[in-house]
Amino acid sequence: MPVYLDNPHDYGSRGPDGEGWNRLSINAHFDAPAHCGLRPVRFASLFEARTGRQRWGGFERCADPKLALGPAPAASPDTPRVQCGSCPVHQNAHADPSLPRWPGRTPLVLGRVRDWPRTPGMWIADPAAGRSSVHLHTWQGQDTGIVVGWPDLAVATGIRMTWQFHDQGGEAFWIVRLSLGAEQTVVRTKKYRDHTRHVLYAAGARRLAGVKCHGECAHEDWHLRHLAADLADSAVVTPANGGAAAPELPERLPGVPSFSLAPEDGTAVITHAASRGFGASVMTVDAEVPTSEGVTAALLAHIARVAAW
Repeated sequence: MPVYLDNPHDYGSRGPDGEGWNRLSINAHFDAPAHCGLRPVRFASLFEARTGRQRWGGFERCADPKLALGPAPAASPDTPRVQCGSCPVHQNAHADPSLPRWPGRTPLVLGRVRDWPRTPGMWIADPAAGRSSVHLHTWQGQDTGIVVGWPDLAVATGIRMTWQFHDQGGEAFWIVRLSLGAEQTVVRTKKYRDHTRHVLYAAGARRLAGVKCHGECAHEDWHLRHLAADLADSAVVTPANGGAAAPELPERLPGVPSFSLAPEDGTAVITHAASRGFGASVMTVDAEVPTSEGVTAALLAHIARVAAW
C-alpha cells in the first residue's frame, strides 16, 4: 500500500503536446509537498486509502517529512528512502484502530459531509478551503453530534462504507459496523428446488430468524452471521425515539438503489435487483425476536454491508 506520496516533479520540458509551448500559472509559486496516503481529505481519496490505490493529490501533506525520508543504508546520503514506520500516523494505522466515538450500539450510521467554515480574513491561503469533516447521523436522520475526520475513516477497522450519494442534505454515505459477536453465531443452510433456506442462531443455539432466498442468494455467509449478531443485539439497542413503537420499515435505504424493503405477513421482504456483485433475489426474513427499532436497524445494516465496497 503506498503511504508516502511524493509530489509529481517529473514534468516534460516540452509540454504535454511535445511542441514546447509555455504556460504561466500562479500555482507555480505554491509548494507541492509530499502527501500521506493515510490522510485523505475527501471521499474519493478515502476510497483510494482503504483499497491501496493512493496517488498524490487528495491527501494531507506528510506529517513530518524528516521522519518519512532518510538516507538509504549502504548508499549515498543523497539517496533517500521511505521510513514511514517511525511516523505516529503510520503506527496508529497498524494498531487496528476503531472509529472514535461510535454512537451507541447501533450497527448503522449515516455520514454526512460538512465543509469547514471559512477562516475570516483569508482568501487563497485559507487552510479551511476545500476541507470537510463527516458528521454522523442515525439512520432516521438525527444528528448524533459526533464528528469524525477522513483520516479516522481511512484507518478504522471493523467498518464498511457504501458509495457516496447526494440528496437534499448534500453529500452522504452509509457507515456500517461489523459485529464482534458475528463469529459466535451459527447459520444453517439448506437448498431446495425453488429456494434456499437459512436459519440464524445466536451463541447458545437460540434461534433468531428464518431466511428464505428466492433466486440467487444476494449475500455471502458472513453477511448472515453479522445479521444474526445484530438481531441478537437488538434487544439492548437504546431506542433513539425514546422507547416509542418501532418505526415502519422504510421502502429503501437512501443511496442504495438496488435494494427495496416491504413488510409482508409479519416478515420483512428484501428485494435485490441484479447488480455487479449478485444476481436478482427476493429474501424473506422472519425474525423470531421482538419487533423493535433495533431489528429494523439490523435489516438496514445487512443491506448496507451487502452494498458496501
